[in-house]
Amino acid sequence: MNNSLFQRLLEYFHIDEKKYQEITRPVSSDTFAVGHNFKHINEAVALVKEAVDNHKKIFIYGDYDADGIMGTSILVKMFEYINYPVDYYIPSRYIDGYGLTYQRALEAIENKVDLMITVDNGVAAFEAIKTLKEHNIKVLVLDHHEIGEELPNADAILHPTFDEFGETPSSGAFVAFNFTRAYLGYFDKYLSTLASVSLISDMMPLLDYNRDLLRIVFQNYKEGEFIQFDLLKEDEPFNEATIGMKIAPKINSIGRLYEDNSPNLLVKFFTSNNKEEILHYIDWINESNEERKALSKASDEMTVDFIEGDKSLVYISETKEGLLGLVANNLMNKYHVPVVALSLEKEKGVYKGSARAPLGFNIVDAFNYAKQYTIVAGGHASAGGCSIKEEDIDGFTKKFKEYADTHPIEHIEKDYIELKLTEITKDNYKIIESFSPFGESWPRPELLLNSISTKSLYFSKTGEHIFTQVGYGGRLVGFYFGMEEVKKYPFIDLVGNLRLNTFRGYTNVEFLIKEIKQMQ
Repeated sequence: MNNSLFQRLLEYFHIDEKKYQEITRPVSSDTFAVGHNFKHINEAVALVKEAVDNHKKIFIYGDYDADGIMGTSILVKMFEYINYPVDYYIPSRYIDGYGLTYQRALEAIENKVDLMITVDNGVAAFEAIKTLKEHNIKVLVLDHHEIGEELPNADAILHPTFDEFGETPSSGAFVAFNFTRAYLGYFDKYLSTLASVSLISDMMPLLDYNRDLLRIVFQNYKEGEFIQFDLLKEDEPFNEATIGMKIAPKINSIGRLYEDNSPNLLVKFFTSNNKEEILHYIDWINESNEERKALSKASDEMTVDFIEGDKSLVYISETKEGLLGLVANNLMNKYHVPVVALSLEKEKGVYKGSARAPLGFNIVDAFNYAKQYTIVAGGHASAGGCSIKEEDIDGFTKKFKEYADTHPIEHIEKDYIELKLTEITKDNYKIIESFSPFGESWPRPELLLNSISTKSLYFSKTGEHIFTQVGYGGRLVGFYFGMEEVKKYPFIDLVGNLRLNTFRGYTNVEFLIKEIKQMQ
């Protein structure tokens, strides 16, 4: 292993130095997404400006996940900037389900709405939008979900790929943010920060303009400027890891737990200028997230009847509907197959659930294959949701399994970058981070330390954790790798990442152990 770590990183990402220079080039709000625009952006802007100029009633209809919350907050804040009052609604997962419903369309008609803007939903709201249009209500759809053979009869639809912004899929809040750029005529720092969360929470590919937006937001983030994000991230840096591990789960916990209209309070939290109000909301958000974690942990301990060799899993659970996405994701990671986790709403005789799938399987295609048994179904390639009548659950299960059996996921061996103990340095940490942000389609590289002598390892007093100094200022850190088990083997291979750790004003670099790949 003579080549430099930089060269190994280029090989890992399958790029050359020219491409590296391109992805690490300086980025700014002035140069963001140059050459990219929505085909119908002028019509969309004109639609909203006409409504504002004529003092029309505007209503924003969002979604209960982090993407929908961010997208709705972006639009509400934009209208606040121009001092124009608007109404909005975040649907309840339990009361309304996903997307603009016929019933909510009727309410909009009754309330004399003139312009309906959907964000993170709308491309599948055929009946609702048809009803609105029949009553002369104009409709602007800002969405990113997969589009079928037909489109709703909206006045304008902005969609990253359909409306030709670019070939890289993006989030609903990303669409909303770029609409505000066109409407306001400038790149707003707070609105871009809201949009950045959705790129991570909705697992969008961190390529092209998605990647550039994150880089701009991260490099311009200042402590104390946006209190909402300072509170959500706590003492962590504002980066993709903190969004994915800390911020997005907190936002999503509200829509998962509460069976009322509580998710609407998140929009108030993100659009409020009142510090006292914001502090009140953050306590509630944190408490809700702790409850979500406890419920999620309990669901992880449930017994699942999975047969080794099966290509998929349809799991019937008694878990709260809002937590089924977490259940599906945990089971997918455990068994490495596409999973649909469902629970029965007994009063309606309907199973509702969430699906998650590994790379190489398309959830939407699988739902379409079983569409004769679904009431509604949709989502992305890797995640989705569905509703199924109680009497159709066996038919759906058979069809879903049949699709998975005929569309097997090709097993791909993980790539690792081999590292020497002497390479655990701050300089090498900086080299790795120069390739960031990491995420979907651009994963953080996993590092491999080969044949580490267990005799050289030191453990905590309890023997539960590995804490071993290496080189000058470097350290191996591994939590819950028990000394008794590890010391059974003379040599082990360690998989992990480099991170910086600051304690009492001193910063050192650590190899954080994620797994012991091989014991020998």
